[in-house]
Formats: sequence, structure tokens, C-alpha cells
Amino acid sequence: MSGDATVRDPVTNTAGDESFSWTTPSPWVRSLLVRNLPLRRLLPDAEPSYVSSLLYTMGVLTLASLLVVIVSGVLLAVGGVQWWHTSTLGASVNSVHFWGVQAFFLFMAVHALASFFTMAWRGGRGFTWVTGVLAFLLSVVTAFTGFLMLTNWDSQYIAQQAKDAFNALGIGAVWNVMDVGQQFTLHVVVTSGLLGFIVLIHLGQIRRRGVAPPPGAEHLEVAEDSSATPVSTPREVPVPLPPGVRQPGAQPPVPQPVPDRGPR
Repeated sequence: MSGDATVRDPVTNTAGDESFSWTTPSPWVRSLLVRNLPLRRLLPDAEPSYVSSLLYTMGVLTLASLLVVIVSGVLLAVGGVQWWHTSTLGASVNSVHFWGVQAFFLFMAVHALASFFTMAWRGGRGFTWVTGVLAFLLSVVTAFTGFLMLTNWDSQYIAQQAKDAFNALGIGAVWNVMDVGQQFTLHVVVTSGLLGFIVLIHLGQIRRRGVAPPPGAEHLEVAEDSSATPVSTPREVPVPLPPGVRQPGAQPPVPQPVPDRGPR
């Protein structure tokens, strides 16, 4: 392949520099995805060795806890507020949801601290760090609305204290923490939806930029194209020929001069 040849993605047949067209926008969309979210990054075949460290598993443990929280939360939202107060199954699902949230915050706190002290924003990963911080802050707001809709003595106490604080900030007329229906909507639809969206962006950035290496171990990162299937270039294998037969295009042997041995 020549040096100026265009390298196309083997899946989408896209070079990554297609221009936008209102009549046929598909090539431009595929080009955008190839540049920002290539498949070799989304589904890699190899990961660097430092990923096997315990601290690097905090991120996936946070994600696993979030999945448990989402599944149990959907069941609680379908069952309704009275379900987890009057039903044994509802109380069990509520407990799974509660402890899933505790595990989520525990793993996320360790993940955030490890990312901070290893300077995980290096190597063009600044936006990955920003989305992680936004997800952490939004998780706090989501957990706050979740506690407000527990409809028990704890949530009543939290709502009463928060009411005074929100009124002092001048937002009590908009965000009424004593309104259980409003907190239900905020928790299930608004804050959880935004949190899921930010987490998806965060995961996309991790797949795009790769996992940040520890300081001083940048040489252990997997190359960008290491997960791609290598394409072998066919080469000519010499075929043995009978004695006295030359390869096509080969130069004939140069006769060597016979040394003069003098008179015999």
C-alpha cells in the first residue's frame, strides 16, 4: 500500500473525512462515529496490563452497582410508593435498591480518589474527568431526591430540614421538597435520566481515549490500532528449480577467470 493511500474503516467503509450532505448524510454520520467512537476502541481485543490492578476495577464495580440500582428502581417505580411499605417483596426490592446505592457511592468514591491521585485527565482525557465529576455531583442530587420519596420518618425529617434551606436560597417555590409527587418525578425521570446520559458519555470517552495509565507507565498503553486485525501482505515464496535453470529475470552467472599456473 502506498503512503498516500486512504485507509478506510473495514466495517463502515469510511475514511473519516466525508463531507456533510443534506441529501445523503449517512456517510458523514458514519465518518463522525469512526473518528470519535471507532469499533476497535468500543470492543477492544486487548487491554493494558495495569487494568488488572484492584483500583482499576472500581469503575466497573460502580457501573455494576448502578445497574442493580436501575433495575430495582424500575421495579419500585412500577410498584408505587405503597408497594414497598405493604408488600414483603416490595420491601425486599427496596432493600436491594438501598444497599445498591450504598455500594454505588462507595465504589464511586474510591474510583474518584484513585483517578484524582493518578491524574487520570492526562493524555487528552480532560473531558472524561469532567463527565466523571458531573456524574458524581448528579448522583448526590439523585440520592437526595430518593431519600425524599422514602415516605418514612427519615425522609420527613430530611424534607423539613431541606425546606428551610431551600427557602433561604430562594428556590423553595420551584423545588418543593415537601411534595412527594414532585420528588418522585424528579428522582425517577429527571435526575436519573440525566445521570444515565452523563454516564453513557463518560463510558464513551473512556472507550475513545482508553484507560489512563499510572504516572510513569504511559509506555504500557495499548496502541490505538493494536486491536485491529493485522492485514498480512502477500509475499513471493521462492520455488526450487531444477539444476541449471535460472529464475525469470535473474542475471546469468559471471564466469570466473582460470588462474594461470605457469608451465608444467
